[in-house]
Amino acid sequence: MGRFVEQLKKITAFPRNERGKQPDKKLVMKNIVIMLFIMAACTGTAMLLRYVGVNESNIVMIYLLGILLFSYLAGGYYYSFIASVLGVLLYNFFFTEPYYTFRAFNPDYPVTFVIMFIVGFVTSMLTIRIKQETFLSEERERSIEALYHLGRKLLAVKNKTELSEVSAEEIAQQFPCDIMIQFYDEKAKICSKYIKGNDVFSDDKELIVCHEAFQSGSPCGFGTGLYSEAKAFYQPVICSVGVLGVIGISLHDAQPLKKAQKDFLDAVTPQIAVVLEREMLYEKQEETKLQVQRERLRADMLRTISHDLRTPLTGIMGSASTMIDHYPSLGDDVKKEFLNNIYDDACWLNELVENTLNMTRFEEGQVKLNLAKEAAEEIVAEAIGQIKKRAFHHHITAKMPAELIMLEVDGILIKQVLINLLNNAVNYTPDGSEITIAVDYDENNFLFSVSDNGPGISEEDLPHIFERFYKRQDQTFHSRRGAGIGLSLCKSIIEAHGGLISVSNRQPHGTVVSFSIPSKEEKPDAAADFDHG
Repeated sequence: MGRFVEQLKKITAFPRNERGKQPDKKLVMKNIVIMLFIMAACTGTAMLLRYVGVNESNIVMIYLLGILLFSYLAGGYYYSFIASVLGVLLYNFFFTEPYYTFRAFNPDYPVTFVIMFIVGFVTSMLTIRIKQETFLSEERERSIEALYHLGRKLLAVKNKTELSEVSAEEIAQQFPCDIMIQFYDEKAKICSKYIKGNDVFSDDKELIVCHEAFQSGSPCGFGTGLYSEAKAFYQPVICSVGVLGVIGISLHDAQPLKKAQKDFLDAVTPQIAVVLEREMLYEKQEETKLQVQRERLRADMLRTISHDLRTPLTGIMGSASTMIDHYPSLGDDVKKEFLNNIYDDACWLNELVENTLNMTRFEEGQVKLNLAKEAAEEIVAEAIGQIKKRAFHHHITAKMPAELIMLEVDGILIKQVLINLLNNAVNYTPDGSEITIAVDYDENNFLFSVSDNGPGISEEDLPHIFERFYKRQDQTFHSRRGAGIGLSLCKSIIEAHGGLISVSNRQPHGTVVSFSIPSKEEKPDAAADFDHG
């Protein structure tokens, strides 16, 4: 009996506006018209049946059928109550004696009226209940299917940005809304934010409510007891480590979220939280891997550098010791030779340290390109001028366009690339070899190349030439073997500029290292040779 009374108290027949105070008048009028039409149709049908001699008990069934039909269409308990009363009144007015009055001569009619009302109202309530259960079942099925699809999509997301986009799209498909999803890192800073629909979430007041949901870990905003004046509802995304995100939803009909919609959000947020934790774990693992790689790099670099530093230091110490011990007896030519050896070893040592420092900065992501307009000819001339101090036995030629080429690059780093390439060419070619720096262009790139006519690179070394710490197995012509850093650094510098670098052997012999730098500058048409050797 208690449940029956509870059902009577429900007023789902009258749709409410966004504040839940006034009924939807248009829908009320529509349902009233439908009710009057059905009752009129039942009355007309009953009169036709009475005319052909059908018993009154069957006429009662016509009205009960009309009440059930209207209850199914309108779906409200108030409507069912009114339709049941109206059905009894119409039956009394048209089909009981005296006709066309609300009096009844037969003493059994009042009992008939009561039973007719109870049967009509109870059966209509059961019809509405079945309709509601069917609707809820369909809603649950849709929600389960949506959660299933969302779960499958979340398994494939690769980052937090993609996670927020996928989640927002799936939620928006379930109920029309503007939606905002933002995630926080462990320092409570926003690391990802995605907004779908009108940007109601840029309002300062909305941002305050969103931050409150993040701080408190409880739902806030429209439809809740906290910041209910807000335009949107904010649901925190809670992980095992705390709140890591907030979902903001503003329905297009400006109404609070229904229970089914909140239940759907309550089911979605744990899935999002699991993926967030997975992403955090992945980021920590990647950070750990990177840290291990950095430590391994430092160890390899220290081991390599400590070994390679011995050669120039030993040369400097040997030349200096000989000059100290035998300075009076040494001729000027011998002294000059020792000083040249000290200078060459010091330059080699300086380049080794410079390359090592630059490589370390690139590995740790601390290099910021200082892009500026640089003349290609000046960069090439400075690189050749620095190399010629100790490469006077080689003939170095620069082939440059006749008109000035301006590049937007980090001039110091590009010069370092050319110096490293020239150093390699000098060290791995015999005296008297020809080395050429050429600058060319195509539709979208400036092209640089450093070529020589030396013996070339062995097929064994060629695939590994740009690997860090890789040392060529073939002979060097000047008793110096690199630390395996120079070409790897060149690759990092060129890629930081958005370019590509490659190496190949020339025919019939020799090596050419080429790299490109993207540019949209207007290209010149002519080229000329400049001899620096």
